[in-house]
Amino acid sequence: MFSRIFIKLLRKYEHIKQRCWNIHQSDSCVSGMDTYFFLSSCVNNMSGKAKNICLGQGCKIRGELVVYPYAGRIIMGDYCYLGEGSRIWSENEIIIGNNVLIAHNVDIHDSNDHPIEPLTRHYHFKDICSIGFSEKYNLRSKPITIGDNAWIGFGASIMKGVRIGKNSIVAAKSVVTHDIPDNVIVAGNPAKIVRRLSDEELSL
Repeated sequence: MFSRIFIKLLRKYEHIKQRCWNIHQSDSCVSGMDTYFFLSSCVNNMSGKAKNICLGQGCKIRGELVVYPYAGRIIMGDYCYLGEGSRIWSENEIIIGNNVLIAHNVDIHDSNDHPIEPLTRHYHFKDICSIGFSEKYNLRSKPITIGDNAWIGFGASIMKGVRIGKNSIVAAKSVVTHDIPDNVIVAGNPAKIVRRLSDEELSL
């Protein structure tokens, strides 16, 4: 009897905690109706401007969204999914279309995150630890675009400056360094086209 009551109370607590976390995370961005932030999610909008992270309706977020304090923007369409352990970091602009599935442990970064010059990289890291992210460093950022209905498999990495076409599939553990056309499956490091999706597959 006691154990049943305890389990009920625990479930109630978890439900309340989840609701509070969802409200807390949604305060850091602009999000549409029925977009939901799970307990594993993290919205780190260092700019303090909610419009710099803008999500459509019906999105389910389990991963991390990061915008730098001085630049960066993440725009996500309707009914997208971001898996647990996945990270989208922007110093430039990342635009994601509608109905995009991003599996777990995916990395999407539109900059190098650190300077390539060794000494400058050291100072950049020291500044992050002491004063935070500074715009005085050149991270060589380039925008990323992911088209409608794309599927990014688990463990994939999407590098700066690429466009992934609509309906295309990035296989698990792939590293995308160049543009991917519409309606294809890519795999490997660097990712290469495996095959095109058939008309029948696209019509289902």
